Amino acid sequence: MARKRFITSDMSIDEKIASIAAENPVAALMWPWFITGFDDWGRMEAVPVKIKLSIFPAFPYTPKDIEEAIDLYDKFGIVHKYEVDGKEYIAIEPEKYYKYQTYIRGNKREVDSSNCPAPPNPPWKSTGNSEDSPATNNQRAHARTCTQVSADERNCIPSPSPSPSPSIREREIDAHAHNEISHETNQGKNFDAEIRKINDKSFEYGLNGITPEFLEDAEMRLKEGTDPELIIKALSIGATKAHRNAGAKCRYAISVLQGWAQEGIRTLKQWEAKYAPAPKARDKPKTKAEEKEEAFQKAREAAYRMLQAEGVISGDTG
Repeated sequence: MARKRFITSDMSIDEKIASIAAENPVAALMWPWFITGFDDWGRMEAVPVKIKLSIFPAFPYTPKDIEEAIDLYDKFGIVHKYEVDGKEYIAIEPEKYYKYQTYIRGNKREVDSSNCPAPPNPPWKSTGNSEDSPATNNQRAHARTCTQVSADERNCIPSPSPSPSPSIREREIDAHAHNEISHETNQGKNFDAEIRKINDKSFEYGLNGITPEFLEDAEMRLKEGTDPELIIKALSIGATKAHRNAGAKCRYAISVLQGWAQEGIRTLKQWEAKYAPAPKARDKPKTKAEEKEEAFQKAREAAYRMLQAEGVISGDTG
């Protein structure tokens, strides 16, 4: 089972989850826990007993409860239930899954190394290997026991729920961001200087350096074209808003970056355009006449205080 996944608050207003809750409230409440069981390709072996042992060991849910929940998830389209070589699996549409599981790197998404075979006829448009491709045939022939992810894939960071479908506007923002910043340009680039700068800033914010979790997330975002200054901005927000220890502050910063990524914000300039407060009247540049008048008033007040101190004028003189 994956150690961490992001869970989005949008789940509470998702129509599909609401429909499931109307039929089976327990199944709807089980969904956030199910999300932790999907592997990095959004797949899971649909064996109720295994799911009980790996995801719900401390809950009173029975394998029958889990089976009913899976059927409802499939019925309302938040997962696709399928069978390969006599074994049942469930999968989430990749576009929805990766919208939230953004920490999963692009090269891992493109190379299908899942322990669970891909759906042969998914209801969504296939973007991977065809049904008869060597990779897919190899997966079918050598599908291993799918306890979701292997041990070497467990050092991951939180990531949100895939339940809500991306809007057209969100897709446009994502496309614009990718066009604006070339992802390929940063592949293989060394970001030691940027990471060092981010780490140095963490000390200024009262942290004793960034956590390994934040380091991994920062490296991934830098490779995807995120501005280092934007990462520093998120770190400063995490240091200010989050409580407890450095780990909590860094995790808060990661969630902030996650939210900005969903809005297509990858640079500090983009953030300032959307979130920086408008300058107040007193912050606006003064005219030369205003500067001259302000200087005169300051000089007048200084002279008045000096004369008052020397007893030339009394304190009640206007």
